[in-house]
Amino acid sequence: HLTSPTTAMPVIPPGEPTPEDNVHPEAKSIIEGFKEPIIEFHKEVGGKVKAIHDLLNTIAMTNGKPPFPPPAVAFLLNLKEEQAKQEGGPICDEDQLMDCFSKLVPKGDTPEIFEEKVISHVKEGVKRVKHANKTFPELEPLLTALHEKKEGDSDKLYAWFQDLLPEEGKAGFPKEAFMAVVMATDPKETNIPLSNFLGGIKSNMDESDTVEKL
Repeated sequence: HLTSPTTAMPVIPPGEPTPEDNVHPEAKSIIEGFKEPIIEFHKEVGGKVKAIHDLLNTIAMTNGKPPFPPPAVAFLLNLKEEQAKQEGGPICDEDQLMDCFSKLVPKGDTPEIFEEKVISHVKEGVKRVKHANKTFPELEPLLTALHEKKEGDSDKLYAWFQDLLPEEGKAGFPKEAFMAVVMATDPKETNIPLSNFLGGIKSNMDESDTVEKL
């Protein structure tokens, strides 16, 4: 089923990265132990900051924290001005992503706790992205036709998306969250651009989503 970034996501104030003095003194060596999944995720998403932001929000909200606003993600990744202006959206390098995760290790965490709270989601993310990359070429024309049939109408597309969610996730996933988090569109908009619709579905697919099911 499509993953909702959280099963109950109120529209909440933005989160902030862990302040420097709360970061684990051994953070860099802890992260070095998880280099493989982090670099694999970077490779699968082509370093796209949008995909990394989605992953960070999933991690934050699963751990009961608010989602990260774009400036916080830019700070965590230490994005340079020229990267932020890249056509097609910003792309970071592997070192920036490793550094980003090292800023997320709180003082009291052991590597085991950090793996459970954070790295497990990175590994899931790798599986999800691999599945989406494999499935999406077949799915794209069908989703494009669906978007055209619904005339890009946000209410109609939200109703379609709700039908795909598991029963227990429906009530806790308001339209505002669908628009802001999944579609990366202002919740006040009545229309969802095709590129946002396709990108939003692709980045929120999981391994149970197939052409037949969608």
